[in-house]
Amino acid sequence: MDTKRRSLLLGASAAALSGMLLPRASLAQDTMPANKPLRILLLNPNSSDEFTALITREARRAGSPGTEFVGVSAPFGPRYIGTRTTVAIAGHAVVDSLARVLTKDRAFDAAIVCGFGAQGVPALRELAPFPVVGMLDASVAVALQLGSRFSVLTGGERWVAMLEEQLEAFGAGRRLASVRSIPLTGAEIAADQDRAIAALAELAETCACEDGADCVILGGAAVAGLPRRMADRVSVPLIDNVAVSVATAELLARHVELPPTARGRLPAIDSTGLSDELGGLIKPR
Repeated sequence: MDTKRRSLLLGASAAALSGMLLPRASLAQDTMPANKPLRILLLNPNSSDEFTALITREARRAGSPGTEFVGVSAPFGPRYIGTRTTVAIAGHAVVDSLARVLTKDRAFDAAIVCGFGAQGVPALRELAPFPVVGMLDASVAVALQLGSRFSVLTGGERWVAMLEEQLEAFGAGRRLASVRSIPLTGAEIAADQDRAIAALAELAETCACEDGADCVILGGAAVAGLPRRMADRVSVPLIDNVAVSVATAELLARHVELPPTARGRLPAIDSTGLSDELGGLIKPR
Protein backbone atom coordinates (compact mmCIF):
# COMPACT_ATOMS: atom_id res chain seq x y z
CA MET A 1 0.00 0.00 0.00
CA ASP A 2 1.45 3.39 -0.90
CA THR A 3 2.03 6.15 1.65
CA LYS A 4 -0.84 8.28 0.42
CA ARG A 5 -3.41 5.52 0.78
CA ARG A 6 -2.07 4.50 4.17
CA SER A 7 -2.41 8.07 5.36
CA LEU A 8 -6.00 8.11 4.13
CA LEU A 9 -6.85 4.98 6.07
CA LEU A 10 -5.15 5.98 9.31
CA GLY A 11 -5.40 9.76 9.23
CA ALA A 12 -8.85 10.57 10.64
CA SER A 13 -8.72 13.59 12.92
CA ALA A 14 -7.98 13.18 16.62
CA ALA A 15 -11.00 15.24 17.59
CA ALA A 16 -13.43 13.18 15.52
CA LEU A 17 -12.11 9.84 16.69
CA SER A 18 -11.95 10.82 20.33
CA GLY A 19 -15.39 12.37 20.29
CA MET A 20 -17.01 9.30 18.72
CA LEU A 21 -15.12 6.57 20.53
CA LEU A 22 -14.79 7.93 24.05
CA PRO A 23 -17.20 10.82 24.52
CA ARG A 24 -16.60 11.17 28.28
CA ALA A 25 -12.87 11.68 27.82
CA SER A 26 -11.25 15.06 27.38
CA LEU A 27 -8.71 15.96 24.74
CA ALA A 28 -5.42 17.01 26.27
CA GLN A 29 -2.41 18.43 24.51
CA ASP A 30 0.81 16.49 25.15
CA THR A 31 -0.87 14.12 27.61
CA MET A 32 1.94 11.65 26.97
CA PRO A 33 5.32 12.30 25.32
CA ALA A 34 5.16 11.31 21.66
CA ASN A 35 8.24 9.12 21.95
CA LYS A 36 7.16 7.18 25.05
CA PRO A 37 6.70 3.50 24.19
CA LEU A 38 3.11 2.34 24.55
CA ARG A 39 1.79 -0.96 25.84
CA ILE A 40 -1.51 -2.10 24.31
CA LEU A 41 -3.61 -5.08 25.36
CA LEU A 42 -5.25 -7.10 22.58
CA LEU A 43 -8.34 -8.83 23.97
CA ASN A 44 -9.50 -11.58 21.62
CA PRO A 45 -13.14 -12.49 22.44
CA ASN A 46 -12.62 -15.78 20.59
CA SER A 47 -10.92 -18.62 22.46
CA SER A 48 -8.71 -19.36 19.45
CA ASP A 49 -5.00 -18.82 19.98
CA GLU A 50 -4.58 -18.90 16.17
CA PHE A 51 -6.79 -15.80 15.88
CA THR A 52 -4.84 -14.13 18.67
CA ALA A 53 -1.54 -14.80 16.90
CA LEU A 54 -2.93 -13.36 13.62
CA ILE A 55 -4.26 -10.24 15.35
CA THR A 56 -1.03 -9.68 17.28
CA ARG A 57 1.08 -10.03 14.14
CA GLU A 58 -1.01 -7.49 12.23
CA ALA A 59 -1.14 -5.11 15.20
CA ARG A 60 2.65 -5.10 15.38
CA ARG A 61 2.83 -4.39 11.66
CA ALA A 62 0.44 -1.42 12.01
CA GLY A 63 1.75 -0.04 15.28
CA SER A 64 4.34 2.63 15.92
CA PRO A 65 7.96 1.64 16.54
CA GLY A 66 8.36 0.68 20.17
CA THR A 67 4.69 -0.09 20.86
CA GLU A 68 4.31 -3.39 22.69
CA PHE A 69 1.26 -5.54 21.99
CA VAL A 70 0.12 -8.24 24.40
CA GLY A 71 -2.42 -10.66 22.90
CA VAL A 72 -4.80 -12.58 25.17
CA SER A 73 -7.35 -15.20 24.07
CA ALA A 74 -10.71 -15.58 25.80
CA PRO A 75 -10.38 -18.20 28.57
CA PHE A 76 -13.53 -20.02 27.45
CA GLY A 77 -16.28 -19.83 24.84
CA PRO A 78 -16.41 -20.11 21.06
CA ARG A 79 -13.25 -20.46 19.03
CA TYR A 80 -15.05 -18.46 16.33
CA ILE A 81 -17.98 -16.06 16.84
CA GLY A 82 -20.66 -16.43 14.20
CA THR A 83 -24.10 -16.40 15.86
CA ARG A 84 -26.01 -14.28 18.36
CA THR A 85 -25.53 -16.98 20.97
CA THR A 86 -21.77 -17.00 20.54
CA VAL A 87 -21.73 -13.19 20.61
CA ALA A 88 -23.40 -13.31 24.04
CA ILE A 89 -21.01 -15.95 25.36
CA ALA A 90 -17.99 -14.06 24.00
CA GLY A 91 -19.13 -10.90 25.77
CA HIS A 92 -18.86 -12.70 29.10
CA ALA A 93 -15.59 -14.34 28.12
CA VAL A 94 -13.83 -11.11 27.15
CA VAL A 95 -14.89 -9.37 30.38
CA ASP A 96 -13.57 -12.37 32.30
CA SER A 97 -10.36 -12.17 30.28
CA LEU A 98 -9.84 -8.52 31.24
CA ALA A 99 -10.48 -9.34 34.90
CA ARG A 100 -7.79 -12.04 34.80
CA VAL A 101 -5.32 -9.63 33.22
CA LEU A 102 -6.02 -6.81 35.68
CA THR A 103 -5.41 -9.03 38.71
CA LYS A 104 -1.83 -9.57 37.50
CA ASP A 105 -0.92 -6.59 35.31
CA ARG A 106 -2.52 -3.15 34.97
CA ALA A 107 0.38 -1.45 33.18
CA PHE A 108 -1.36 -0.90 29.84
CA ASP A 109 -2.01 2.36 28.02
CA ALA A 110 -5.02 1.09 26.06
CA ALA A 111 -6.84 -2.07 25.01
CA ILE A 112 -8.41 -3.23 21.75
CA VAL A 113 -11.32 -5.68 21.67
CA CYS A 114 -10.37 -7.73 18.65
CA GLY A 115 -13.82 -8.78 17.52
CA PHE A 116 -15.68 -6.69 14.95
CA GLY A 117 -19.06 -7.34 16.60
CA ALA A 118 -17.96 -5.21 19.59
CA GLN A 119 -18.40 -7.99 22.14
CA GLY A 120 -18.48 -6.60 25.68
CA VAL A 121 -16.97 -3.21 24.84
CA PRO A 122 -19.29 -1.08 27.06
CA ALA A 123 -18.66 -3.39 30.03
CA LEU A 124 -14.91 -3.32 29.46
CA ARG A 125 -14.95 0.49 29.37
CA GLU A 126 -16.73 0.42 32.72
CA LEU A 127 -14.00 -1.71 34.32
CA ALA A 128 -10.74 -0.81 32.57
CA PRO A 129 -8.46 1.94 33.92
CA PHE A 130 -7.38 2.75 30.35
CA PRO A 131 -9.16 3.45 27.02
CA VAL A 132 -10.84 0.47 25.34
CA VAL A 133 -11.22 0.51 21.55
CA GLY A 134 -13.82 -1.54 19.67
CA MET A 135 -12.84 -2.47 16.12
CA LEU A 136 -16.28 -1.66 14.71
CA ASP A 137 -16.30 1.74 16.43
CA ALA A 138 -12.83 2.64 15.23
CA SER A 139 -13.48 1.49 11.66
CA VAL A 140 -16.73 3.44 11.35
CA ALA A 141 -15.11 6.59 12.78
CA VAL A 142 -12.46 6.39 10.05
CA ALA A 143 -14.98 5.54 7.31
CA LEU A 144 -16.98 8.66 8.11
CA GLN A 145 -13.88 10.77 7.38
CA LEU A 146 -13.45 9.23 3.91
CA GLY A 147 -16.81 9.85 2.29
CA SER A 148 -20.57 10.13 2.63
CA ARG A 149 -21.36 6.41 2.59
CA PHE A 150 -19.47 3.27 3.48
CA SER A 151 -19.92 -0.49 3.19
CA VAL A 152 -18.83 -3.35 5.42
CA LEU A 153 -17.52 -6.70 4.18
CA THR A 154 -17.08 -9.73 6.39
CA GLY A 155 -17.23 -13.51 6.39
CA GLY A 156 -20.34 -15.51 7.29
CA GLU A 157 -23.91 -14.83 6.16
CA ARG A 158 -25.32 -14.52 9.71
CA TRP A 159 -23.12 -11.50 10.37
CA VAL A 160 -24.95 -9.37 7.80
CA ALA A 161 -28.11 -8.85 9.87
CA MET A 162 -26.17 -8.65 13.15
CA LEU A 163 -23.86 -5.95 11.84
CA GLU A 164 -26.72 -4.00 10.26
CA GLU A 165 -28.40 -3.90 13.67
CA GLN A 166 -25.20 -2.83 15.44
CA LEU A 167 -24.44 -0.10 12.92
CA GLU A 168 -27.99 1.22 13.22
CA ALA A 169 -27.65 1.28 17.01
CA PHE A 170 -24.27 2.98 16.62
CA GLY A 171 -26.03 5.77 14.74
CA ALA A 172 -24.34 5.11 11.42
CA GLY A 173 -27.33 3.64 9.58
CA ARG A 174 -27.92 6.75 7.46
CA ARG A 175 -24.35 6.61 6.16
CA LEU A 176 -24.32 2.84 5.57
CA ALA A 177 -24.35 1.82 1.90
CA SER A 178 -24.43 -1.93 2.53
CA VAL A 179 -23.24 -4.89 4.58
CA ARG A 180 -22.15 -7.85 2.50
CA SER A 181 -20.45 -11.15 3.25
CA ILE A 182 -18.64 -13.92 1.46
CA PRO A 183 -19.67 -17.53 2.16
CA LEU A 184 -16.45 -18.33 4.04
CA THR A 185 -16.55 -18.06 7.83
CA GLY A 186 -13.94 -16.15 9.75
CA ALA A 187 -12.27 -19.40 10.74
CA GLU A 188 -12.06 -20.49 7.09
CA ILE A 189 -10.67 -17.10 6.03
CA ALA A 190 -8.02 -17.19 8.75
CA ALA A 191 -6.99 -20.70 7.73
CA ASP A 192 -6.46 -19.65 4.08
CA GLN A 193 -6.53 -15.90 3.48
CA ASP A 194 -5.39 -16.30 -0.13
CA ARG A 195 -8.61 -18.14 -0.90
CA ALA A 196 -10.70 -15.20 0.33
CA ILE A 197 -8.91 -12.33 -1.39
CA ALA A 198 -10.49 -12.69 -4.84
CA ALA A 199 -14.02 -12.95 -3.43
CA LEU A 200 -13.54 -10.01 -1.07
CA ALA A 201 -12.01 -7.81 -3.77
CA GLU A 202 -14.85 -8.53 -6.19
CA LEU A 203 -17.46 -7.85 -3.52
CA ALA A 204 -15.72 -4.64 -2.43
CA GLU A 205 -15.89 -3.34 -5.99
CA THR A 206 -19.58 -4.26 -6.06
CA CYS A 207 -20.07 -2.15 -2.93
CA ALA A 208 -18.42 0.79 -4.69
CA CYS A 209 -20.10 0.45 -8.09
CA GLU A 210 -23.57 -0.82 -7.17
CA ASP A 211 -24.11 0.29 -3.58
CA GLY A 212 -22.46 3.70 -3.83
CA ALA A 213 -19.86 3.17 -1.10
CA ASP A 214 -17.05 5.74 -0.93
CA CYS A 215 -14.95 3.32 1.14
CA VAL A 216 -15.23 -0.25 2.36
CA ILE A 217 -14.47 -1.64 5.82
CA LEU A 218 -13.17 -5.19 5.98
CA GLY A 219 -14.51 -6.35 9.33
CA GLY A 220 -13.27 -9.19 11.49
CA ALA A 221 -9.98 -10.41 12.86
CA ALA A 222 -9.70 -12.98 10.07
CA VAL A 223 -9.43 -10.30 7.36
CA ALA A 224 -6.69 -8.33 9.12
CA GLY A 225 -3.94 -7.46 6.66
CA LEU A 226 -6.00 -8.26 3.56
CA PRO A 227 -6.80 -4.64 2.55
CA ARG A 228 -3.16 -3.91 1.73
CA ARG A 229 -3.07 -7.02 -0.47
CA MET A 230 -6.29 -6.04 -2.30
CA ALA A 231 -5.92 -2.28 -2.63
CA ASP A 232 -4.92 -2.36 -6.30
CA ARG A 233 -8.06 -4.34 -7.21
CA VAL A 234 -10.64 -1.95 -5.74
CA SER A 235 -11.49 1.60 -6.84
CA VAL A 236 -12.23 2.99 -3.34
CA PRO A 237 -10.21 2.99 -0.09
CA LEU A 238 -10.27 -0.19 1.97
CA ILE A 239 -10.19 0.04 5.76
CA ASP A 240 -8.33 -2.60 7.75
CA ASN A 241 -10.23 -2.89 11.04
CA VAL A 242 -7.19 -4.03 13.02
CA ALA A 243 -4.85 -1.35 11.61
CA VAL A 244 -7.22 1.55 12.31
CA SER A 245 -7.98 0.17 15.78
CA VAL A 246 -4.26 0.18 16.55
CA ALA A 247 -3.96 3.77 15.30
CA THR A 248 -6.96 4.77 17.41
CA ALA A 249 -5.63 3.06 20.54
CA GLU A 250 -2.30 4.85 20.14
CA LEU A 251 -4.07 8.16 19.57
CA LEU A 252 -6.23 7.78 22.69
CA ALA A 253 -3.29 6.63 24.81
CA ARG A 254 -1.23 9.67 23.84
CA HIS A 255 -3.76 12.46 23.50
CA VAL A 256 -6.85 11.72 25.61
CA GLU A 257 -6.91 11.96 29.38
CA LEU A 258 -9.52 9.77 31.04
CA PRO A 259 -11.47 11.19 33.96
CA PRO A 260 -10.96 9.50 37.33
CA THR A 261 -12.30 5.97 37.16
CA ALA A 262 -15.95 5.58 38.07
CA ARG A 263 -15.53 1.93 39.05
CA GLY A 264 -15.39 2.81 42.73
CA ARG A 265 -18.92 4.23 42.43
CA LEU A 266 -20.39 1.13 40.78
CA PRO A 267 -22.95 -0.80 42.82
CA ALA A 268 -21.53 -3.88 44.54
CA ILE A 269 -23.16 -6.96 43.03
CA ASP A 270 -23.00 -10.42 44.59
CA SER A 271 -22.65 -13.23 42.03
CA THR A 272 -22.19 -16.97 41.75
CA GLY A 273 -20.39 -19.14 39.24
CA LEU A 274 -17.91 -16.51 38.07
CA SER A 275 -14.15 -16.87 37.97
CA ASP A 276 -12.39 -15.69 41.11
CA GLU A 277 -10.89 -12.79 39.16
CA LEU A 278 -14.18 -11.49 37.75
CA GLY A 279 -16.11 -12.14 40.93
CA GLY A 280 -13.45 -10.20 42.83
CA LEU A 281 -13.92 -7.16 40.59
CA ILE A 282 -17.67 -6.89 41.17
CA LYS A 283 -18.04 -8.40 44.65
CA PRO A 284 -19.73 -6.41 47.43
CA ARG A 285 -17.38 -4.02 49.20
